[in-house]
Amino acid sequence: MQIDEGQSICPECGGRLETFPVIHHMLCAYIGPEYDFPGISEDRTCPKCRRKLVRGEAEIVGDSARCLTCDRELVVFPAVANE
Repeated sequence: MQIDEGQSICPECGGRLETFPVIHHMLCAYIGPEYDFPGISEDRTCPKCRRKLVRGEAEIVGDSARCLTCDRELVVFPAVANE
């Protein structure tokens, strides 16, 4: 399911949503929400290849949200730039 950026209520249960960046580890091609990568900021490791994330080898490719009540995971549509 997809939601608009800035949405804070779960469309399924009405619970509160928490937003997380989606990380792409370019060395092994794993893509997942930040909470999939264990560790603290500078010491995060990839859950697929178990390598430490190094600047330049990982990028943030979007956002995801998870409901704090029902644990549903949602994809967040990026905001459309006004031209």
